[in-house]
Parts: sequence; structure tokens; C-alpha cells
Amino acid sequence: MKKIQELHLKIDGKRKVVKFGIPNTDFELKKMYALRYQVYSTRGYINPLAFPDKLDIDQYDKDKKCIYFVAQIDGQIIGSVRIIKDKYLPIETECYEFDEPEAINKIPRKRRAEIGRLVVRPYSNTEYLPRNLIMLLLIDSLVKYGTRHNIPAVYAFLKTKLLGKLEKLKVPIHLIKPYKQVYPKDGVLSGYFYKKEDKAVPAYFLTSEVKEVLDQMFSNENIFEKVGRQKLTLKENFYNKFLKVLKVI
Repeated sequence: MKKIQELHLKIDGKRKVVKFGIPNTDFELKKMYALRYQVYSTRGYINPLAFPDKLDIDQYDKDKKCIYFVAQIDGQIIGSVRIIKDKYLPIETECYEFDEPEAINKIPRKRRAEIGRLVVRPYSNTEYLPRNLIMLLLIDSLVKYGTRHNIPAVYAFLKTKLLGKLEKLKVPIHLIKPYKQVYPKDGVLSGYFYKKEDKAVPAYFLTSEVKEVLDQMFSNENIFEKVGRQKLTLKENFYNKFLKVLKVI
């Protein structure tokens, strides 16, 4: 893994380190694809029969049009997200019809991207690791990359439950309205798009806006201690315990 940052914290009294970065070995990539399959098949987003090797790999992965970010603890990959870079992105060619937002229209296509396959699984059945925090640090790693590589905006399609969670965490999201969903009902991700109780909606993020919010969040000295650019420690105090009870972190 090409490391971007680390989270240091205690889990049931034991000091642990969660590493965030870009996977750069075939072993890490296979573990990431396996995690994506595990999460998406368990939630009914994909048909397991379409993935006999139990690895979630699509054409964008095969064509090497993706940059990946993973969270790893004790050698296990417990979270991942990807950026798709292409002239025309799947949200606009395969998933929805909509008028291009003005903020996106101003950005050359080579500087646009799309977020996808954001997944986080529990660390274990007996030990608590705040999954919302892992998700936010995956997004933060992605934002750091986007800032360095001049990607000012990204598309995404989000489940409404995830949208509510991100809004609760004050992550700035711009919903795209109106839109028409065109993803085929027999597509590989039909379970993702056609669950009425948790539908998927198109949106976009501005890198600078998300960076400002996350920088402020991770600079909160009541919750975190920062050491340089890469090390973040979750403090052990009553405030954090209260946030854990609320499942905010």
C-alpha cells in the first residue's frame, strides 16, 4: 500500500493502527475486490451468480480506469472506495439522464471523476471500531488525492441511507435534480438501483468544500490529536465515548 495517512486508536484497551492508502499489490487488490463482493452481495446489490470467483470486478476495473483507496487494520482490508477517471462517466452514460450541473459544466472532462464502491465492514463481532470514522477517512484520503491531482469535482450516486448519514456528518453534497434513472433492470447492479426502500440518487461533491469540512473536523482537538500530515490519533475521553454511543464516530 502507498500510505496516505494513519488513524491510531484504542480498541477494547488495545492500541491499533488503521492505515489508509492506495493498494499497490495484486494481493491487496484481490482482498479489496473480495470485500466489495462480500458487502454488495450481502446487501443484495448484486447477483452473486454473476461473480463466480466472489470478486467484484467490473469493466472499469479491467480497463484500469480506477484509482483505489483502502483502509487496512491487522492486515485486513475493512474499507474501500474508488475514483473512476474516463471521458464519459458511468453516472451519465449508464445510470441516469440529467442536465449537467453548472458547477460541473465549468470543469474540463479530463479533470472530472466519479466516486464509487464505497464500502466499510465491521472490524470484528466483539470489538468496536467506528465505521463512520473509517468512511470519513476514506473520503478524506480521496480528497487529498483529488486536491493534489487537480480534480475539483466528482460525481457519485448514493443510497438515501448513506446520503442521510453524510448529511448528519455535515459533508457537503449537491443533489442533482431533476433526473431520470435509466439503469437497466437486468444490469449487474439492479439490486442497488431498484430497492425502493433505499433508492440511489445522483449527486456531486466539490473537492474544496469537502476538504474544508474534513480539515475542520479532524483538527478538532477535543476528538483528535494530529502529528504531522499522516498520523491522526483518536483521543480516549468521555466526549468521544458519547459520540460513539450516538454512532457519530
